Amino acid sequence: MVSWILEDGVFGCSMAPLATEIRKQGHNVKIVDYTRGITDYQRFFPQTECVIFYGSLYIAEQILSWDRSWTPGIIGTIEHYHCTAYYPHLKPWLLNAGGYILPLSELSSTVVENPKLLFNLEESKRLFIRPNSPLKPFAGSLYSPREVTDLDSFMKRHYLEDPNILVVVAPEQSIEAEWRVIIAQGQILCASQYRQIEKPYYQSGMPEIVRQVAEAVAQQQWQPDPIWVLDLCCSGNLAYVLEINFLSCSALYNCDLSLVAKEASEVAWKQWLQKHEGI
Repeated sequence: MVSWILEDGVFGCSMAPLATEIRKQGHNVKIVDYTRGITDYQRFFPQTECVIFYGSLYIAEQILSWDRSWTPGIIGTIEHYHCTAYYPHLKPWLLNAGGYILPLSELSSTVVENPKLLFNLEESKRLFIRPNSPLKPFAGSLYSPREVTDLDSFMKRHYLEDPNILVVVAPEQSIEAEWRVIIAQGQILCASQYRQIEKPYYQSGMPEIVRQVAEAVAQQQWQPDPIWVLDLCCSGNLAYVLEINFLSCSALYNCDLSLVAKEASEVAWKQWLQKHEGI
């Protein structure tokens, strides 16, 4: 039996449907519920139990920092989700394959001293910037060159302390729609659209052009984990990889909750057995 900790309200929706599905499959569930003051998640289950956390990056980082934590605790090998780790493997499909990965301070100075080194920037052209880390100390977004040149202001705006954190920078591109695909054991498990023309839009499944890219990525030799999250988009009527994420901190939108709960529980149980029984 696997024990799940769900953090309610994190993804803008109730965890009740997922909790119901997990219980149907015979597993334990406890919910971090801020409205009811149920927040002491560290006492929910003994450290010896097989536990999956699903919720915010904030709690995920706390669990990852423990000297003695649950197994697996977090579904995701964090180092595999840095852009520097997965970009080389997914480059043929990446939307931002033509971008750069460099320290934030270097990006700022380059934009000041020689902006033409970055995609022949014009003054009105915006840059897409996101952190290299999957723990996302700030959200990826579009910025004008002027915003980037003021490094102190940029760091204060995003509560950053290290000017040398690695970031991805790429030219602005038009994105028509976005999908989230759950990959398990090298196969597509389920999928959901979550954005249409920059607005939330939730619908199960994906069109064939997106499925073809998802299948190609899922079937390649490199996989970050037995179960993981692949985000894709359509830009200029072509499908691309936006990014990948680890399952514990990824919204499921209209993905099949039954399939996700079943596969994640099986992955977690296998990891627990390997650690505690030497299997």
